[in-house]
Amino acid sequence: SLAQGVGDLQKVLSNVKTRGIFGEVQLQALLDQVLTIEQYGKQVETKPRSNQRVDFAIKLPGRSDDGATVWLPIDAKFPQEDYLRLVEAAEVGDALLVQQATAALVRSVQNSAKDISNKYLNPPKTTDFAILFLPTEGLYAEALRQPGLIEKLQNDHRIVVAGPTTLAAILNSLRMGFKTLAIEQRSSEVWKVLSAVKAEF
Repeated sequence: SLAQGVGDLQKVLSNVKTRGIFGEVQLQALLDQVLTIEQYGKQVETKPRSNQRVDFAIKLPGRSDDGATVWLPIDAKFPQEDYLRLVEAAEVGDALLVQQATAALVRSVQNSAKDISNKYLNPPKTTDFAILFLPTEGLYAEALRQPGLIEKLQNDHRIVVAGPTTLAAILNSLRMGFKTLAIEQRSSEVWKVLSAVKAEF
């Protein structure tokens, strides 16, 4: 019964579109757990009239006085075929196949990062970096294992790679920032009230 269930899941994830939806659903679940619905957008067009929409983008307060939103783009990618080829090659102990599968996985992650950078980064309307979300810890761990890959993506494409646990940590950090910002805004309101009271007194 369990083997049949795993087989069914394998069939579902063999479809590229379904796999993309799986990554998006997992990403939205993480965002929903940590942030409020007002703190992020879905299918956001970060470049006006480009018709390119990023899966999700977090709303950050802008520096300007008009309160314009600055978006932090997050896009889910799931290069399952390359990852599965790598796992299968490692299981049979074929060093050449492992090397080929690793190279294919690295290329896939690099292409995804370049794609996200070109389509969605648009400072000052967006941050000068975006997040590439890999929806399984195994896939994320494999990307981390590749020497210099994460640094290359950051330097060449301004992309931060995150797995489920890492993204949860990033979102928690942002949430603490939002709380601090709210406290600062409230303290400035209190200061205005006190100033008015002082003037009246």
